[in-house]
Amino acid sequence: MALAINRKSAFLALLVLVMWANEATARDLNEASMIQKHEMWMTRFGREYKDDAEKAKRFNIFKDNVDYIESINKAGIRSYKLSINGFADLTNEEFRATHNGYKASSHQKSSKTISFRYENVTAPATMD
Repeated sequence: MALAINRKSAFLALLVLVMWANEATARDLNEASMIQKHEMWMTRFGREYKDDAEKAKRFNIFKDNVDYIESINKAGIRSYKLSINGFADLTNEEFRATHNGYKASSHQKSSKTISFRYENVTAPATMD
């Protein structure tokens, strides 16, 4: 009886170990796929980073944004689909700070008034 219980326990432990290994492998493959997506995205949008730390930071933001896009599209509750664009490596805060809102022109209007170019021209005597 004890031998049968040990075999069952060993089998269950082995089964759990195999399932855990498969999950870890799938996660590694998904991560490799995401790295490849990021590299392709960088090429498409001409993105280069100053160092490996910046690249790792931007990759994590990119990954979070792609996960969000895929979850929204998979839910199917919207009448539209989201897709990856040139801003995929920015956080929402970074995007809002740089791309939202009206930015007034930095050029000041001249205080000098310009007169109408033809203000002193008289009408011709005859017209065809």
